[in-house]
Amino acid sequence: MKDKNIIKFQAFYFLLIGAVGCFTPYINVYLEKSIGLEGSQIGLLTAISLILGVCVIPLWGIIGDKTRKYNLLLMTSLGTSIVILYFYSKQTVYIGVLIFALLLEVARLGSGPMSDTITMNYTAKHGGNYGSIRGMGSLGYVVGSMAVGFLADIYGLDGPLFTTYIILLGLALLLCFSFPKTDIQEDNAKPEKGSFKELLLNKNFIFMLLIVMMTQIVIDSSGAFAGNHLVSTLKGNNSLISWLTFVQVLPEIIFLMISSQLIKKIGYKKFILLGTIPMAIRLLTYAFVPNAYVFVFISIVHCLGVGVSTVASLSYIQDSVNPAVFGTAITLLNAAMSIGKAIYGYVFGFVYQYFGSDKIFLISGIIVIICIIMVTFTKRFDEADKKLQEKS
Repeated sequence: MKDKNIIKFQAFYFLLIGAVGCFTPYINVYLEKSIGLEGSQIGLLTAISLILGVCVIPLWGIIGDKTRKYNLLLMTSLGTSIVILYFYSKQTVYIGVLIFALLLEVARLGSGPMSDTITMNYTAKHGGNYGSIRGMGSLGYVVGSMAVGFLADIYGLDGPLFTTYIILLGLALLLCFSFPKTDIQEDNAKPEKGSFKELLLNKNFIFMLLIVMMTQIVIDSSGAFAGNHLVSTLKGNNSLISWLTFVQVLPEIIFLMISSQLIKKIGYKKFILLGTIPMAIRLLTYAFVPNAYVFVFISIVHCLGVGVSTVASLSYIQDSVNPAVFGTAITLLNAAMSIGKAIYGYVFGFVYQYFGSDKIFLISGIIVIICIIMVTFTKRFDEADKKLQEKS
């Protein structure tokens, strides 16, 4: 019989990441078409949000690890996000949009790390499959983004954009009240002691951050130019962008469902190589094969990289760090990802302007190859893989 709490977590991730899918792909279009913002204004808002996020994300983890009230913080994040979204939807001038966009960033950034901490702690304790939970989130993203696109064609973007986001976050908030209590809540135990410095000195943790920065963040950052490459460089149709999303996300849902079990079977090192070697082949194909249909077809391996950056990274970090700072570790991972996207985004924008989109993918492929070499020769995973073998 399936664990009812796992079903609750799956439903929660479907709603939470589905809400992101309803909002993120369309917000810049809304700001430009409905509010009338210029590209430079949207760019400034994005840049400030990114910088603010890097500063704020670790605070959620530190507070969570100090208080151990992850679920309360999660509900606080969701509740304040809903309130801010309501006022955000009423803004018609740039300063109002800027203020409430930044407030939303501060509020919503707590939901991901807190939910990951709660879910990872539960699955580690009760033997659940985090990958199957995270896979439902990917499904939610697809359904949410498609639903808003469909509704926007009928009613316009203004109404569905904020309404769907608020409704899905509200449903996710209600689900939080049914989440299982943590072991600390049940045992009334005092929180374990841990320090921020201890986390920064953990070489296994830093190594995993580096892997994620050199793999999936490279893919995500270079992928921001996928539409430009398909339409402008390869002269493909706009519809190919939709097919690209479909080809990437559908296998991702399936692969995430089995990622946890696959890690237990083959170990972290082989799993990461399984994800990164096809990633390098994909990027080099992008760079050297000027065919739009090949571009879309080879993107099917996208799911392997997502498995590395989500299931493998969180599982390995949980095995490597003091449980007292696990929440902080997750938020630092998110902060590092934001920093990586900012750096890559700036560099790739320069490369695109002066050298073309194919060079973006060539540089990305070289970075991933360097990562593959690092993983191949490192002994950093030996202890964790040995523990996995003992458990099995």
